[in-house]
Parts: sequence; C-alpha cells; structure tokens
Amino acid sequence: MSGKTCSRPMWAGAWCVGSSRNWLVLLDINGSPFLLNPSSATFIHFPPFPHTFIHPVEHSYFVQFLQKTFVSKVALMCSTSPLHYTLAILYGCPCKLALCKSNTWVKISDAKSFYSDIVFSNNYLYALAEDGSVDAWDIWQRIPRKILDVKPTIERAEEEDREFPRDNFSTQLYLVISEGDLLLVKRYIGNFVNADGEVLKEEPDTVCLYRTKHFIVYKLDLRKIKWQKIRSLRNKVLFLGANESTSVPSQALSGYEANSIYFTDDRWEEMNLDWSYGGHDWGVFNLQNKSVKLFTPYEIKINSPPIWVVPTTKENSAIDHFGELHVST
Repeated sequence: MSGKTCSRPMWAGAWCVGSSRNWLVLLDINGSPFLLNPSSATFIHFPPFPHTFIHPVEHSYFVQFLQKTFVSKVALMCSTSPLHYTLAILYGCPCKLALCKSNTWVKISDAKSFYSDIVFSNNYLYALAEDGSVDAWDIWQRIPRKILDVKPTIERAEEEDREFPRDNFSTQLYLVISEGDLLLVKRYIGNFVNADGEVLKEEPDTVCLYRTKHFIVYKLDLRKIKWQKIRSLRNKVLFLGANESTSVPSQALSGYEANSIYFTDDRWEEMNLDWSYGGHDWGVFNLQNKSVKLFTPYEIKINSPPIWVVPTTKENSAIDHFGELHVST
C-alpha cells in the first residue's frame, strides 16, 4: 500500500462503495480498491481483489457490471502508517467476509455467509449476521482468531411487526459501537411508496419508490445474551448507510439533532435496477417522535448515492470502543 496526493482526474471513473473514519473507499476503473481522504486529496492503494474473490465471472464482467454491487460494506482500521492500515469488506452474494492487511487479501474462513454489517473496535473486527448473532476476530493474529461467537435472542417488537408487515416492508440491520455498548439497529423500508408517503402493495406497470419509514434500536445485554430494545439514544447521533456505522455525541457536531439516526441509501442492487430512482432514500429519523425527514424530493436519481463521511474526533474516538472485558476468549 502507498499513500500519495493526487489531482482529481486520477480518480475519474471510480465508484465509491463506502466510507470509514476520514476516508472514502472506492473501486477504480479496473475494479481495484483505494482510499481517498476528501479533505486532503490523499489516496492509499490496496492490492486488487484476488481472482478467487470474483470467480467464476471474468474480470472484465466484474469491472463492467459488478463494480457497483460487489462490495456491500467496508470498515477500516487505521494505524500510524498507511502500510499498516487494515481494510475489511463484505462482498459477493451470499455475503463473504475478507480483509487486507500487510498488503495481502485474506478471506476469513470461519465466517458466516450472511452478514449485514461490520465494524472495527480495539483491534477487533465485529460482524453482525442477519439473524442477530455477532462474531468478532482478533485481527492482529497472523490468521485472524475468532474471539466472540454469540447468538442473542431479540426482544419482540410487536407494535412494529403489526405496523410494518413483511409483505410490504424490507428490513436492514446495522451494528454500532457506542460508549462501550453494542447496538443493533433495524431499519424498516417500505418497498412500494407513493408520492404521498403511503406504503402500497406492488402493482404491475406502476413505479413507486422504496422509502425508509422507521428504525428500532437494541442494546446487547451479554449477561442475558439478549438484544433489548431501547427507547432513546440520549445525546447520541447515529450515521448509517454505506459508511462504517458510527455513533457520535451531539456536542461534537454542529447542526445535527441528538437522539437521531442519519441514514443514506445502501440498497446497492435495487438502486441499479431502474434508471428513474436510486440513491434517493436518505434523511433523518428522530427516536423521540418517531418521525422521518427526507432530504430529497420524491422522484430523484442520485448517481452515485450520498455517503456519510464522519471524521474521527476526540469525542467519538474515545467512546466507540467495545471493551475487552466484555469479550470472552
């Protein structure tokens, strides 16, 4: 890996697949990953993905068609030197987990194949599966060593189950580390929403956009091995989407609402199915009044979609560690 400063044309044609810390993560016109710091125009190259990652398709097909959907989530662990940065990705379908450290890509062999989110904390890589289970690895080992594998029960959300039925809504799960706690965030997305915000049953030959309508937040109680629903984030602000899921104290920000979730569109496959929409589903959800405020008009196509870049500050870097005492080895 190398760190350099570049002029804008050098990243022309690249596609942004996510962000972490102060960095955007992009795939260049050849499908190779690199980091870009948008404030300093510094970039860091990572090795191309191994052919085994994109097998059985040809590399030319990958670059032309899969560049926008291959990587579903990224997380970055920074170091004093770019040579020691570690980049983790969720990729492919079904989802696989891999990381690049010491200039080498490694697929984590004991990972599941249905993760929803990944985050770094305290030199550990955490992964949230679609069933709510959480795995973690010590990535400083030559071969990443799994140090956590827990499948908590999830507190029933009967009110939400009635209000947001599965036949009209999709869900997306996120993992957030906030003040030493692991949070699971469940996002409810109306699959077929009209211009008045009503969720409808899908009809042939009718175009209605998907829209986020609600969130639930759970906190992991490791003693009970249970995700317990919480009603408030207090003074915290969550940033969710294609970025590494992040919690920030509201006092560290200006112009952002406490006890709120700021979200962007991360339905990679669906946003590339139709030319008339995609990237549009971004806004803010307030946990106190359960309201969604969208940042875009109803019919819009944003290509590429917005992605939060949440700079590392003293306030959020000091509180986003999931303590070692919580982890069983």
